[in-house]
Amino acid sequence: MALAGLAVLAGVGPVSEAAPASAKAPTAASVPVPPPPVPGPLRMEALGLLSQPSAAPEAAWRRFGPEVVPVLAALAEDTSVPDAQRMRAVTALARVESPEAGQTLQAMLEDPQRPSDVRSQAAAALGQRLGFEAVKTLQARLEDRDLRLREAVAQALGRLGGQRVREVLEERLPLEDVPQVREALQQGLTLAEP
Repeated sequence: MALAGLAVLAGVGPVSEAAPASAKAPTAASVPVPPPPVPGPLRMEALGLLSQPSAAPEAAWRRFGPEVVPVLAALAEDTSVPDAQRMRAVTALARVESPEAGQTLQAMLEDPQRPSDVRSQAAAALGQRLGFEAVKTLQARLEDRDLRLREAVAQALGRLGGQRVREVLEERLPLEDVPQVREALQQGLTLAEP
C-alpha cells in the first residue's frame, strides 16, 4: 500500500488512478509562449514613440538604426502592449533604415501562426517599405486562408497602384468567392486606377 501511494505521488500509479488523457494539463511545449520583452532603454524609447497618438516621423525611427528591428518585432507580438501600439510597431518597421526591417515584415506576413492583425498590418507596411518590389510577395497572400489578411493585401496592393497591380487584382477577382474580400479587391482596383 505504501509503495502504491508513493507510485501515485510520483505519477506512475495504477491505471485506475491515472487522470484521463483529455484532462491532462498542457505541457510547456503545447502552450504558446509569448516572445520575451526586450529590456532596456531602446524598448522604453520605442514605446514612448509608439504611445503618441499620431505616427512618429520617419526620422525618429531612422535614428535608431537596425538595433530597433528586434525591439519593434517583439513589441508587435507582446500582448501586454496595447493593440494600437502593437500595430504602430509593425508600421514603424517600414520606416527603419535596415534590410532586416523588410525581412521581418515579410516573415510576419507569411507566418500563419502570427495573429491576423499583425499579419494584416505587415501587409500594409511591407507595401510602404518596398513599393513595387512587394507585389510578388503580396500577390502570394491573396490566396491565404485568412480572410482578413486577403482584404488587407488587396488594399495594400491597390495603394501601390500601377498596371501590374491592376492585372494581379483583376486576375484574382473572379477566383474570390468571399464577398468582403471581393469588395476589398474592387476597392484595390479603384485605388490602383491611373
